[in-house]
Amino acid sequence: MEGEKYSSHRLLRSVKNRFGSTDELGVFEMSQSGLQGVSNPSEMFLGELHSDSDYLAGLAVAVIVDGSRAFLIEIQALCVAGSSVGRHINGVQGSRADMIISVIIKQAGLKLQENGIFLNVVSGVSLTETAGDLAIAAAICSSFLEFPIPHGMAFIAEVGLGGELRMVPQLEKRINTVAKLGYKQCIVPKSAEKSFSDLQPQGMEILGCKNLKEMINTVFRRS
Repeated sequence: MEGEKYSSHRLLRSVKNRFGSTDELGVFEMSQSGLQGVSNPSEMFLGELHSDSDYLAGLAVAVIVDGSRAFLIEIQALCVAGSSVGRHINGVQGSRADMIISVIIKQAGLKLQENGIFLNVVSGVSLTETAGDLAIAAAICSSFLEFPIPHGMAFIAEVGLGGELRMVPQLEKRINTVAKLGYKQCIVPKSAEKSFSDLQPQGMEILGCKNLKEMINTVFRRS
């Protein structure tokens, strides 16, 4: 049983299952009557979104897979010019975050060098898979540009050293989860766009981008 000390939610992970897969994850909430199953686990990781609020700048939604479940989680970034704190990272591997920041500077041309950068994964989740790379980059770019990410948009891709967006495992499961939760747009690698063009699940728009520059031009374009 896993979970944050002061959180009411608990994750039950199987180590060995004689008659079934160990690739299963149970999500429960502690109530007055005991543990209750959570039907939509992504709700515990997503805060209340207000599309007309300035605070959305620096917030992006990633899609992770844990066991047989796909979850949406929020990644927050804050860029502060001239801050004495270089980087403060919570919930993301430090080396991975450093790489993504360096790629943004080199390949996307954003001058982050003189900014203190704070990264946080909401609800104490630890992001360990590369599928969250693009959401991390999008959150940092959003805060630096002071441009909120459009409401109802999610990000799924690995970021390479050349700034290119790369495929990740179980992409279809991730996209279907995003669609079921009512999101209208999903940024994926350009190579995956054609694969899902016929699906357009539940009216969701699949936007393919080749690299970080293209993602920035797509997400943060002025109308």
